[in-house]
Amino acid sequence: MQMLCLKNADTQRFKRWGLWLAACVLSHAQLGFAADLSVPDSTFEVLQKQAQQWAATHPSFQGKQVQVVPVDPRITVQSCQQNLQFEQPFPNQPAIRVRCAQPAWQLFVNLNTGQVTAPVNRASAAAPTLYKVLVSKELLKRGTVITPAMFSTAEMPAAGMENQIISDIKLLKNLELVRDLTPNTPLRSYDVKTAVLVKRGQEVQVTAGEGQGFSITMRAEALQEGGLGEQIRLKNVESGRSLYGVITGPNTAKLR
Repeated sequence: MQMLCLKNADTQRFKRWGLWLAACVLSHAQLGFAADLSVPDSTFEVLQKQAQQWAATHPSFQGKQVQVVPVDPRITVQSCQQNLQFEQPFPNQPAIRVRCAQPAWQLFVNLNTGQVTAPVNRASAAAPTLYKVLVSKELLKRGTVITPAMFSTAEMPAAGMENQIISDIKLLKNLELVRDLTPNTPLRSYDVKTAVLVKRGQEVQVTAGEGQGFSITMRAEALQEGGLGEQIRLKNVESGRSLYGVITGPNTAKLR
């Protein structure tokens, strides 16, 4: 049997071809590995995916295709080390609150519902306007005479409610609720009315002569109900005489 022997030149040529072949294999392997790498989602994309998963189980959004309206590009959405928490503080409104426990932050975003026909450009999307509002700290029942201590200040979207929002805490004096107010619900003008400070049949302390150098106090029965500054009909408990007084506070009035 004859063995094939390579000359020195052939040996060098073989080594060069072997190195070239190894380089090609390595290059293809690197390209294949790079193609398998996936680009990590941005913080907003993570928020959007989790919001869509939450909306899929929420009664207000079930059966609808939901997309998160991009936030103002000037707002930095921090990466959350835990799962985001979502809630819908305003019934029948598209605004939802997003909370992160670590690091602690919260953000209001809007949800678009329906068929999405094209991706939204984050850079060109208009940022939702935030308004200063008063929100209830706890559940407040209808008929409650409200006080500033029952509310805190927050900023949130209020599209369509700009002219109905109550933002000045000084305006809460002598008002009562006409419907139940759930926690974190913004207070609007149609939620309240002038509080009834005197009810029909109640005893009222009536003063007369203030600012005229003398003051007289008498007891009277309210024949009507009314709020602060309203005039009602009264009956003097002792004489039975009818008179009119202007309500000055809870069960107090002054003669007109």
